Amino acid sequence: MRDKREKVPNKIDERPASNIEVSYANKLGIHLPENATRSDAKALIARDLDNDEKASSSLLEYARRKGMLCSDYIGNKALHNQLFDNLSEKDKIKFFCFCVYKFYWNDQNEDMENHSKKELFEAFGEQFAKDGYFKVSMEEYLGEELVAFGKSKRIVNGIEKTIYGGSAHTRAHNEAYRYLKANES
Repeated sequence: MRDKREKVPNKIDERPASNIEVSYANKLGIHLPENATRSDAKALIARDLDNDEKASSSLLEYARRKGMLCSDYIGNKALHNQLFDNLSEKDKIKFFCFCVYKFYWNDQNEDMENHSKKELFEAFGEQFAKDGYFKVSMEEYLGEELVAFGKSKRIVNGIEKTIYGGSAHTRAHNEAYRYLKANES
C-alpha cells in the first residue's frame, strides 16, 4: 500500500533560518551555512534524519530547468520526491524510465535533458502516456523509491549500506526495463 506521504510542494522559503531550526541543526551536529534560508536548514536537517546524500548538481540543474524550486542542499531522495510529485504526466513517465536506466545501467549522468539516451526516454514517454495500466502502476511509487529498485548495496555519505528501493515487480518497472533492454545499443 502506498505511503500516506503528502505531495511535496514546489516552493521555497527564502526567509532566514529560524532560531529553532538553527538550534535543532546544532543539536544534530549540522553546521548551517552563513545566511542559510529556512529551505536550506530544512534540507540539511532532512538529509541528516533521512540518511540521504546531497542531490547531484546535474539532477538539481535538470530539476530547476523543469521549474522546481528547491534549496542547493536538497537531498537526493527529497529531490526525486519533488520531481516525481510535480512533473507533468509525460515528463514523469520519461523520468521513471530514466531512473530505471540510471539504476540498472549504473549511469552517473543525472541530467535527462542532456543525456545521450534522451530520445529513448522521450520515445518511451510517448508510447506509455497512452497506457492507463502502466500509469496506474507507476503512480504506486514514491519518487524516493526511484533511486534504486529492490535490495541493493550503495555508498551513501561515504558508507556502504544496504538500501531498499522501489519494487522491481510492477508492471511499470517491468515495461520500462524491457523497453530499455530491447533498445539497448
